Amino acid sequence: MDIYVVVWIAFASAGVLAIAKLAPPLSSMAGFSYPNAKFNAIGSAYLQEKEISRLIGSKSLEDFKSNVVSRDFVIEGESIEEMQRSIDASLAKIIRMAEKDSPSNVRGFYDAYLQKIDAREIKNAIRGAIEGKKVEGGRVFSSFAEELMARIKEGGKEEMLSALSSSGMDEVRALIEAGAPISEIECAIDRKIVENMGNAAVPRSCIRSRNLFIKRMVDVLNIKAILRAKYYGMENAEKMLFGEGRELPSWKLEHMIKIKEIPEIISLLEGTSYIKPLRDAMPMYEKEGISALELALDRQLIRHVADIALDDTMGLGPGIRFVVEKEFEARNLKAIAKGIGEGLPSDKILKLMVVE
Repeated sequence: MDIYVVVWIAFASAGVLAIAKLAPPLSSMAGFSYPNAKFNAIGSAYLQEKEISRLIGSKSLEDFKSNVVSRDFVIEGESIEEMQRSIDASLAKIIRMAEKDSPSNVRGFYDAYLQKIDAREIKNAIRGAIEGKKVEGGRVFSSFAEELMARIKEGGKEEMLSALSSSGMDEVRALIEAGAPISEIECAIDRKIVENMGNAAVPRSCIRSRNLFIKRMVDVLNIKAILRAKYYGMENAEKMLFGEGRELPSWKLEHMIKIKEIPEIISLLEGTSYIKPLRDAMPMYEKEGISALELALDRQLIRHVADIALDDTMGLGPGIRFVVEKEFEARNLKAIAKGIGEGLPSDKILKLMVVE
């Protein structure tokens, strides 16, 4: 065979192999083009101070409801509780929209994310069953919570324990059977939800963004747990942790738990992305307490998910940023409703807001 023919065949074969390797990622990227463009176009108005200040200036709950002009959030009801429930329902609808618009092989991530919204109802149902009360249960949105709540409502404590085992919540069951404090039980529920999000099936091209987001979230949850425990003088802070995150290994977390003063704990974060926002928040902490540090961590998480979106523009990154921002928007709206309904001063409500 002519040497040139052999070389040509070799190059052609290499090209076919290269295309075969690239084809799955390229097809995956194409599936994200529409939803990611949509997510970027929608924006996050209720993380902007100007828009938030306008809503805080509402004279009444009815005025607030009228002032929320959004295709995303529809405020309904007359009381604080009814409006907050409608905000949660709007958030769930937004996440379902993101799920529907995204490629089918990442939809499990969005369903798992809905468990964060369902966490309070799950905790209330489990607490009720522990206390021997009839569990009515409110509205939940994820398939995980729907199945769990249906079983808890069916029977008493024994049925609830069986349902926990069936749902992979063995740690929660063990804590209940050991008579652990409700705070530890609720933290175990949160850990399970974070675990479910981290285990949500996504294609190989999306694993890095999913894992990075979970690790960033775990960092923030761990720092909050330690700071809160020190601020309120709580014992057993180690039982409130979520495992290793992105920047904080277990040995550093153990060291932080041993420190008594919050400024010293923060100093141990030197070299991480969390040191500057927390140090900058210290003057406000001296005036407002632990909430100032928690808000600084929330803002840092928003920055991190924005970085994930920029690093993964044709994958899951923009979707992660979108649902995280919408969750914080919903939180702001619920806090505004509560503040207006309870007659809090505008400046006090503004200090509760997460802004970009």
